Amino acid sequence: MKHFLYLLILLVLPSALWSQSNPNNALGLRFGDNGGVGPELSYQQALTHDTRYQIDLGWRSNRLDQANQNLFKLSAAYQWVRLLDGAFQYYYGAGTGVLYQNVDTGDAGAEAFSSTNLLFSGVVGVEYTGIEVFFGKPVHLGLDIRPEYGLGGYYNALVFDVALALRFGF
Repeated sequence: MKHFLYLLILLVLPSALWSQSNPNNALGLRFGDNGGVGPELSYQQALTHDTRYQIDLGWRSNRLDQANQNLFKLSAAYQWVRLLDGAFQYYYGAGTGVLYQNVDTGDAGAEAFSSTNLLFSGVVGVEYTGIEVFFGKPVHLGLDIRPEYGLGGYYNALVFDVALALRFGF
């Protein structure tokens, strides 16, 4: 009976520790240039012990010379997560997205237009999950680079987006 108890502790303890340090969900912000779109609302969902998906929603409204520009971007990526040391981990993956641009010139006389673009992206980053704030749930601090290739419209070339992320695990 004593050996069974030791075996049970050896099997259950590592998975309990992993589930405490890496919750299944994380929600927060990703602060970067985002190919000209700006900050994004970011959500992560664990799929398995070492894979997850991430969905990001970015938006920006700004003024260009004599026009108003509105950008809206939705992207998703499948990621593989690997442990580096303790609460440090790195991740990499690939994904796709859609970017919508609307330029309204008002009474400036220039032509208004809108475009929708399909994006393909990759991602490589590092993450620290060792800070606990609310009810013992970790804060994810991450730094990543996301190369994106857009097909036409707003950007039809390779764009590198470097960002700092702050997400709360739950």
